[in-house]
Amino acid sequence: MKLSRGSWARLREIAEVLAHHGLLWMLDGLGLSGHLSWGRRIRAKKLPAPDANWPERVRLVLAALGPTYVKLGQLASMRPDVLPAPLVRALARLQDDVPPFAYQEVVEIVEQAWGTSLAEHLAWFDPTPLAAASIGQVHRARLLDGRAVVIKVRRPGIVDRSESDFRILRALAERAERRHAWARKSALLDLVDELVAAMRDELDFTVEARNTDTGRKNLARDQHVMVPKVIWPLTYGDVLVLESLAGLKISEVPYQAHLPATRQQLARRFVHSLYRQIFVFGFFHADPHPGNVHIDDQGRLIFLDWGLVGTLSREMRSRSIQLVLGLVKGQADLVAEALLAMGSVSPSANHRNLIRDIERLRHRYYESELRNFQLGQALTDLFNVAQRHEVRIPAEYMLLAKVAVIADGVVRGLDPEFSLVEMGKPWAVELMWERINPAHSVSAATTALSHWAENLLRVPDELERALATLSRGEIHIVLEQKNIDGILGHWEKLINRVVLSLLVGAVVLGLALIVRLHNVTRISVSGYGFLVVLVLVLAGGMAVGVLRRRRL
Repeated sequence: MKLSRGSWARLREIAEVLAHHGLLWMLDGLGLSGHLSWGRRIRAKKLPAPDANWPERVRLVLAALGPTYVKLGQLASMRPDVLPAPLVRALARLQDDVPPFAYQEVVEIVEQAWGTSLAEHLAWFDPTPLAAASIGQVHRARLLDGRAVVIKVRRPGIVDRSESDFRILRALAERAERRHAWARKSALLDLVDELVAAMRDELDFTVEARNTDTGRKNLARDQHVMVPKVIWPLTYGDVLVLESLAGLKISEVPYQAHLPATRQQLARRFVHSLYRQIFVFGFFHADPHPGNVHIDDQGRLIFLDWGLVGTLSREMRSRSIQLVLGLVKGQADLVAEALLAMGSVSPSANHRNLIRDIERLRHRYYESELRNFQLGQALTDLFNVAQRHEVRIPAEYMLLAKVAVIADGVVRGLDPEFSLVEMGKPWAVELMWERINPAHSVSAATTALSHWAENLLRVPDELERALATLSRGEIHIVLEQKNIDGILGHWEKLINRVVLSLLVGAVVLGLALIVRLHNVTRISVSGYGFLVVLVLVLAGGMAVGVLRRRRL
């Protein structure tokens, strides 16, 4: 991918930040040395290439490069199956520690999106932001009808800056794949494309709005869970308006005595809600940390910020259950089967070594009590094993592992005796039954039969079009030569063998016929004998010829 001149200044900035943090080896590996002056290079830190602390310096580089790189780093921390474990741990510590932008800019963005002044829709707007992050910031407000809302406003200019950074990152990934085997092996360009797609979704607030609507609809019947309502007439790509639901962070619950639900009840409700999202709907909140999960004064869970979600098909849900059950039961072969079915496997992967490493991991978790079984850490460790053995796991499973890690931390803060695995057993039984339920097999067969019938009904029309095309003389036959010599050679050998076999068979049958008709025990030089000798000579000559040409 060619970059415009407008990207050169940003490339030079990236080169200078890498040099400042002593990552000259990365600078050279990405071909950015030409964007750094000799004087700046001489003043750069001289560090080993790479040393043990390079992941931490990569984190500092991303933080210095701004909001886009911070967010991309956070998303990349969810891919331990692709990136080295030390780098993943460093990226997970990236924080959206950015200052808020000016109130006047907030007003301009909102009024431009609405096409009217704030006063046309709002009775009150708090100029002090409730929270500020890399993509946007949130303000309290009140509609003219009295409803309390929160308004999330996208940072000015972040889309254009991000798209410029996306092009640079993609160009660097392409360059790295051309230069380095590790980049090709890791499919670095695919990873960048995946992260960019996720980031674009987060930049478009209508995506978060749709996710919020879906989560609200799915959890509507759960009396212990709430999801904010989207105010759609006031929601756009850069402005998101949601009803305000008051509550305190779930991590603050242990310090509150006035709530109608106990900590143990809240832990069960939290996990039950997550399991329903994952295993019933296959659509789940992928960032349920305490800042995004609150508790209201009636003890109900409030799930906020649906910008990052995961989706799992029924088959993916079943594989996830199979993976965890295999680990808990101590069945390494079951774990390996699920892991291999989950991802794409390199042709060079060694399955025996994979099972061996899973067996080692199994001992670590199989011998622990269920209440001490850390589901999130177990999944993370398994996916690290997958990375070592070149099994690439889809991003959806990595999000699931991230949710399990977060859920482990939340529930242990509420109830240290709580077991995610123990509570997940009923869901496992239900999913396993779904896999063998005859009703699903009948449904699948009915669907396949319906598609077959539709295709069959289209045959007359397709045949009529083909005949019409033939009558117009518009049939074009394209022959593509792919190893055609080898194919023809193979057929030549096959035909030679068949012909030679027929000749030998004819000679044998002819001799038998002569002996039977003339009642002789040896071949005389008669008409019949001469014919048989001639056939033998021809067969022998043909055999010698094809053998010499290696065509037999």
